[in-house]
Amino acid sequence: MSKETISEQGIALLNVLTPRQKEYALTLYSGREKKKSTAYILWIVFAVYYFYLGHPVKNIIFWLLWTCFIGEIWWIIDLFRISGMVDRKNEEILLQCIAEARQLYPEVTGTMKVQIIKPDQTQE
Repeated sequence: MSKETISEQGIALLNVLTPRQKEYALTLYSGREKKKSTAYILWIVFAVYYFYLGHPVKNIIFWLLWTCFIGEIWWIIDLFRISGMVDRKNEEILLQCIAEARQLYPEVTGTMKVQIIKPDQTQE
């Protein structure tokens, strides 16, 4: 995973995290990140790139429309859309990883000072 694959908004969200949260989120992201090269290979070979990007219903509809001319036009148009689709999916994955990191490692905002006052003492 390189910083070029994370948008400026994603970098800003990562910079708000604690170091431990950031490390965990980036580790998760590196394992879940979708690659543009893989999506293009799946576009060429099997036309299963929607499955890869998490849209199985859309891929089935695409296959059904392949029997008519609409599916072939859709396939060619998607050649130019795949890069953006992968970017949007990776942004979604990054947000999920950040949410999981925040949930697993809650941020400690500070310490609370507790003062116990016995009934016979007065507070000054």
